[in-house]
Amino acid sequence: MAAEHNPFSLPSAAGRPGALGHRLRQRAAQARQRFPGLWIGGWAALALTLPLLWLGWTDARLIDGVSVWAKPWKFHLSVGVHLLTLAWLATYLSDTPARARALRRLTAVALACAVFELAYITWRAAQGEPSHFNVGTPFASAMYTLMGLGAVLLTGCAGMLGLWIAGATDFAHGPVLQRGLTLGLLLGWALGTLTGAYVSAQTGHGVGGTPGAAAGLPIVQWARDGGDLRVSHFFGLHAMQALPLVAWAAAQLRATRRGLHITHTSAAACVALTAFTFIQALRGQPFI
Repeated sequence: MAAEHNPFSLPSAAGRPGALGHRLRQRAAQARQRFPGLWIGGWAALALTLPLLWLGWTDARLIDGVSVWAKPWKFHLSVGVHLLTLAWLATYLSDTPARARALRRLTAVALACAVFELAYITWRAAQGEPSHFNVGTPFASAMYTLMGLGAVLLTGCAGMLGLWIAGATDFAHGPVLQRGLTLGLLLGWALGTLTGAYVSAQTGHGVGGTPGAAAGLPIVQWARDGGDLRVSHFFGLHAMQALPLVAWAAAQLRATRRGLHITHTSAAACVALTAFTFIQALRGQPFI
């Protein structure tokens, strides 16, 4: 069977169908056709950020100094990107019957966890109550535990996909991209899970500084006068998007050894940045 072309390769001669834009559209079409649940679920979560943004403008209620709809908005954005990442990167695995069955199970788990997380966070916001660190009643405590389990399973889907890509002997897109996808998914899973678990075990994400998020950085609301454990979680989790992009760029050099070196160095940088921001937060120091 002929090797499948890398859709991220540099544009070929003018007019050829191997141009970058054409290959990106092909890859998107594969993700949509092979993994419609992840693809539609991801775009649906992103689409829902628009009404949530409108609610944030029109609803005056606050939690910790920011709109009650700020957290649902951020989580819909993050989960949407996560589902689309799974759909896109899963297309790099050849479509064998065994893999198709395994990926259907992975899709089912990811979608179930995503829907539960987003529905509960949004429902709590509609009540004017926090979803995170809310353990004041047995129901709230149980739901917070289930949220943690759902988050572990959702990031675990990325780790499982990374293991499958790492073990794919028929990977047709070169060693640099295979290494980058593997490291991105596995590090995003490991670093995201570890930092997220630590944050969830605390009574809040802040370490020192002014209580509440009103004085935090725009959009992310990271603390400016104290430590914030969410910073390291963000950088660790999103290694699963950053490293595949770095590996794609490195693969264009057409030099495997150099491409692998760039990918490995970038992976080490992701680990170092996550560790640095985690220690920084524990010391009560703001990221910015």
